[in-house]
Amino acid sequence: MAHSPEQPDLYVCTECQVAHAGTVAEYIESGGHSYEPPEACGACGASSFVESSGWPHVGK
Repeated sequence: MAHSPEQPDLYVCTECQVAHAGTVAEYIESGGHSYEPPEACGACGASSFVESSGWPHVGK
């Protein structure tokens, strides 16, 4: 059986709009992981992130 890789949650920096893969927060027994945003943006150093699915709606 082929393995399907898990897709991590994506987070967007609200300051510079760079996308980051989430950091594994915990393993879920039913399979998979839960994710959280990184502590700081690797591009600008900001610490404010929003999930990519909500990005177009920030500030509206």
